[in-house]
Amino acid sequence: MKVNAAAAQKISGSPTVQRAVDKARQAARETAARLPRPTEQTVALRASDFAGVRTTALLVDGDEARLARKAARRLGLPRTIDDASAWASFGALAALLRIVDDGRRRSVIVDAVGQRSVFSQWATKIGFAPVHSDVMRPQVVGTDVDAGSVDFVVRLHPHSAVVDTVDEDLAWAGSALRTGGLVSITVRLDAAVAGGMSMADLRSLIARVDEQGLSLVGDLSIDDSRKLRELADTGAGGIGLALLTFRRR
Repeated sequence: MKVNAAAAQKISGSPTVQRAVDKARQAARETAARLPRPTEQTVALRASDFAGVRTTALLVDGDEARLARKAARRLGLPRTIDDASAWASFGALAALLRIVDDGRRRSVIVDAVGQRSVFSQWATKIGFAPVHSDVMRPQVVGTDVDAGSVDFVVRLHPHSAVVDTVDEDLAWAGSALRTGGLVSITVRLDAAVAGGMSMADLRSLIARVDEQGLSLVGDLSIDDSRKLRELADTGAGGIGLALLTFRRR
């Protein structure tokens, strides 16, 4: 028996058929909801796995960034093709495991960038549950996030802080932190590009935020300054990125 197209359309659009289809869809959704979901396998990492990894540093060499990405893969962290993000996230994870976490993976982490960031993917993989809220915007702390309730705030490459607003960003992030909590940010190291900073700008920033109760974790070494000067002198066009980690006093 053949059914022409018009008749088929009329049948499929009838209320009785539509109710049956809706019931079938609902039953399928309910069945899917009851099915056991595979548990995301975590990677058991310790602070010792990040021994020697700097939480405050300058990146001016693409090779160093690639080494960080490869080290992350050896530890079982999710893949990324962004070497600079891997370098920054690796340093931030070092701060998280060596300074913030007590081993129970209960630290309150806020990633101002979002859940698709390299850092959030890696932190989730090792057992943390980052919250995604831009606490560096006005009115977020006190509304979406309680003041003094956060253990670690991160805002990393490619969404680096910029010279015009970095003081304000750190002030808002600092208000979210508990005493002893950390904030890690990246900034571009090139005063000639939009939002970038020079070495003098960095040192001035560190001094200003220290007066506001945020102490630098680690330091910028003489060797860092030398490498940055060489990059500027040669015009090699390196990556030029600073990772800065501060602790709330």
